Amino acid sequence: MTPPPAQVLQWLKRTYPRPTVDPEWLEGCYTWIEQELHLDTTRDMSEILNNVDTQLLESSFSDSMVAGTGFPPNVLNAKQTFLEGPILVEVIGIMEIGHSAYSLLQIYESRQEYRKQADLRAAGGDADVEGQKPMPKYPRSMLQLQLSDGVSTLPAVESVKLPEFELGETPLGYKVSRAFLLFALTCPIAKHNC
Repeated sequence: MTPPPAQVLQWLKRTYPRPTVDPEWLEGCYTWIEQELHLDTTRDMSEILNNVDTQLLESSFSDSMVAGTGFPPNVLNAKQTFLEGPILVEVIGIMEIGHSAYSLLQIYESRQEYRKQADLRAAGGDADVEGQKPMPKYPRSMLQLQLSDGVSTLPAVESVKLPEFELGETPLGYKVSRAFLLFALTCPIAKHNC
């Protein structure tokens, strides 16, 4: 495997200081970029950085980050804490806590039926969507998120509505920087249910 050039390491340290990218993962990523995309460091550095960024943001942090370099060690045991400095986290769970489980189950079942009907229409060659109702959306009040640095998990609850997050639409694995979360989420401690 080919080690990445210093510019890639410096860019990652500046852009995502915490958690630290696993050197072995980065070497594999860079080797793939070099072999598959045939990019040259002298003329294609911005494209190389863009590809490293894309691969990192699409990876699971449990595979691509060094353990113990994300959340501070005291964050999981403190009664109240504040995350300092930039930190990139992965959303590994989303739950609507402002509506009853029963109403969410009804929407879930409606969405399953919608998908089943769409599959039947597609199998029958009926691509006409005119007059078709849209897929039911989950009701939206307040979300609880499970945030991960690749090793530890921290629950967070919206303190203001985050339009970027939608139950059933936002994929698990979505990456968020601490700067974005700072004023929008409160982070109760991981061992307590929110």
